[in-house]
Amino acid sequence: MQTHLYWMLFLVGLGCSAPHPDIRVRQLSNGMYEVDGPLAGPFETREELAQVACERMIQMPGASTLHGRQGKEYCALWYYSPQQRAYFLSYFSDVSGDGVGGRKFCKVPLALQDANTRDPVILGPAHPHPHSWEFSREDMGANREPNWSPWGAARFVDKSGRIWEHELLLFYGPRNGGCLAYDYNYSSQVVSALRGGKWIPIGKASGTAGDFSFDLFEGQSWLP
Repeated sequence: MQTHLYWMLFLVGLGCSAPHPDIRVRQLSNGMYEVDGPLAGPFETREELAQVACERMIQMPGASTLHGRQGKEYCALWYYSPQQRAYFLSYFSDVSGDGVGGRKFCKVPLALQDANTRDPVILGPAHPHPHSWEFSREDMGANREPNWSPWGAARFVDKSGRIWEHELLLFYGPRNGGCLAYDYNYSSQVVSALRGGKWIPIGKASGTAGDFSFDLFEGQSWLP
């Protein structure tokens, strides 16, 4: 009887510790983190991808506004497939924690493994905020050089010669429902909000470190 009870508790413990099916991340020998793809897609437009990614990411454990400062951040990559001419969302990374002042952070995976896509064009990270609908100063590169992105230069050229710009997606789920999606362009430093299925520029960051600032455009706000 005791042996039977032991195995029941052991199996229950395994079930409780099983990783979330949407998390597929590994650390490479060079220290870089890599995620699998795709989790979602194909999408014809960035707007379609952002809406689906927003709803998917805020459903992750600890990512909703109900958790606030006790919540958890996740990171994913969004990318373009030259073969399918479509956008995709990767699986998630849960490599995250609390930084200075209790600020949440997730370690951006810089590599992607997608067996169905040759030379995927990584366009940027995506992450949810459980506590704020605004990009943090760190999100917008307050302590970085201009034209910075996690991959180096904010603007880059893919193998076909097409010019792209890295962009960071932010998702927030209000308590009254829905999902707010925002985009930060590392090159132009412009923040856009997804409203009515379209990206609407709402403000712009400028400066670095001590002289960093963010200003909303006239008539715009973070909330719709």
